[in-house]
Amino acid sequence: MQNLALHQITMTQGGPAGLVRFAAAAGLSKICLFTATPLASDGREMFPTVTPPERTEFQTVLADNGVSIINAEYFPITPNIDVSQYASELELAAELGAKRAVTHIHDVDASRISNQLGKLCEMAGHLGMEIGLEFTGFAKGCDSLEKAVRLHQMMDLPNLKIAVDALHLFRTGGSLDQLKSVDPQIIGYAQLCDGPHFRKSDDYVEEAMNRMIPGEGMFPLSALIELLGEHVDLDIEVPHYAAAPYFNPENWAREAIVASRALLE
Repeated sequence: MQNLALHQITMTQGGPAGLVRFAAAAGLSKICLFTATPLASDGREMFPTVTPPERTEFQTVLADNGVSIINAEYFPITPNIDVSQYASELELAAELGAKRAVTHIHDVDASRISNQLGKLCEMAGHLGMEIGLEFTGFAKGCDSLEKAVRLHQMMDLPNLKIAVDALHLFRTGGSLDQLKSVDPQIIGYAQLCDGPHFRKSDDYVEEAMNRMIPGEGMFPLSALIELLGEHVDLDIEVPHYAAAPYFNPENWAREAIVASRALLE
């Protein structure tokens, strides 16, 4: 059975250290977290983030709980940022043992994309990490599986891998038939969540931040998993921010873990 990882945005309570301890208690040995994060409009970090001063203490938390990191976020390619600015956050991710760093392509200039993505892969490669390329409807430079595959072929870099997020696949018009035509070896990880329909959408931010527990919606997740190789990491990414007063984030995360395990069984 493939290893499951728990994503920080599935349960932000307790921050990164809380995520590690919760995952370990739930029988998981893998997580996804942030060593860099986008800022909200008021300047605050949007998600709990490990910072350089916390490096040593956090390494101890990981080791004590037998947990490792499959993905460190978030290193987007945008028109106004040179990826060399991510050096310290990438180095922190590598020092914490992260397998890969995640990027989205928000630039639409082909020349800049090639230059910046190549540089990011080179930086990660020197640190022994992959780059995970996520296509999403919000990142217009790579907003479909088709574009991600085309970009991967053009770059032809050994440490560049594609991510398949179930929500992004179906909301950007992707399908299982399309996924069948993709070489599984170029896919690094997949993210599990569910949704209420297969509608293609240009604006699904609200749904992206309030996803359904795997198995409770319409996505053919079992069939999706069957198309992925055993090497593909599986990440439980089921944020729920439209929280009612009775909402318990730990119970929510437990439900997501149990449901995801059921898919694999």
